[in-house]
Amino acid sequence: MKIKCLKILLLCLIIISCGENEPLQNDVKLSVVNVLKRESSNFNYIKSFRIENGTAKGNNVLIFPSWDKYFETIDKLDEMVDKDCDAFDSTIQNTQYDQYRINKTSKSLALNISDDEYDELANEAGFDEDNVLLKFEDDLKFTSLRKKIAINEENWLALQGDDVWNGNLDPDNHFIDDETERTLLSENSEVVIGDDKIGYVYYKLLDGYGGMVQVHNSDLEAITQVSNGFIPKNNSNVVIVTREIQAPDIDCKRELKEVEYEIYGSNRIKRKSKVRNNDWWGYKKISAVTIGYKKKNGKWKRRRTTITAGVTDINGTGAGFIYNDCSTKFEVMEVKEKHRRKVKVKINGARFNGGSLIIGIKDNNVYSFHKQDGLNVKKDYYDMPKY
Repeated sequence: MKIKCLKILLLCLIIISCGENEPLQNDVKLSVVNVLKRESSNFNYIKSFRIENGTAKGNNVLIFPSWDKYFETIDKLDEMVDKDCDAFDSTIQNTQYDQYRINKTSKSLALNISDDEYDELANEAGFDEDNVLLKFEDDLKFTSLRKKIAINEENWLALQGDDVWNGNLDPDNHFIDDETERTLLSENSEVVIGDDKIGYVYYKLLDGYGGMVQVHNSDLEAITQVSNGFIPKNNSNVVIVTREIQAPDIDCKRELKEVEYEIYGSNRIKRKSKVRNNDWWGYKKISAVTIGYKKKNGKWKRRRTTITAGVTDINGTGAGFIYNDCSTKFEVMEVKEKHRRKVKVKINGARFNGGSLIIGIKDNNVYSFHKQDGLNVKKDYYDMPKY
């Protein structure tokens, strides 16, 4: 009877009316109380609710109807971020264009003004490159993993000196490395997938290899326990998923990741590169991210600088090559240069030319490209460690 009540309670929690934001009182003696229900204004398939687990106030878990919708939302938010940033850049005069896409050339704004001038204009206009993500979180009254890491990273950077930084202590070096994806996850890396027809599954992601804890059959008690760091034993509703780490490929590699800091004069960047072929939920990508830092008033912080990220050839000016399942060869190139704290490029294998591409990397074929002022780094993806 108790399990039945729990199922009914979670079902009530998940059936949400658009525009409503009503508290749901929990009459079962669990730690889930005063749950706030909310539906996204811009993504009508996304809902949020709260599990009481010691995290910040507000809703702390999102519900998506499927993993496809989850990853579709990441792509859509990335598009919205780029559009919002380009819209601000278009208000600044004296622009030049320089960006390349997969198998074609397209236009992007690279501004002929100094970093300090750009920073001043952005501050005056209230522009922030994370505005789209901030509004997404605020609309759902959602406390995300992105926000938690951003706060912790800012505090960590403020304590860093001018020597070599210990990347193992950098909060930004989380196994969920994409900041847009972090926007969709709880502070504890949780998400719920499902709907009223197929039911709901709670997921707590554990690592970058596909490890996770799943809770099935709307077992709210087990969800609360897992969210609070306790995995119940002898509960058939709780499934622990681990992924065996395969030995590295020799001629062609499929899972790669590297994070490194680079120093140039008084400035620094962090370069993040990744090849991801996650078969379990079907999201495959090759990406390059450049993050810029400056020290002001004695403290390091992410700062707007002119930075570049790209997926290119060895020179950073031409196309590189990836291989579909290590066989068919594809030409790829994308470069972005912006006045930003962070620049990201990614190529989605699952949506490559409308098909599904398993990204294979061969020696000296495709490079992760990063630049800031006189600092210019091009790293062969093939030489990166397996993650």
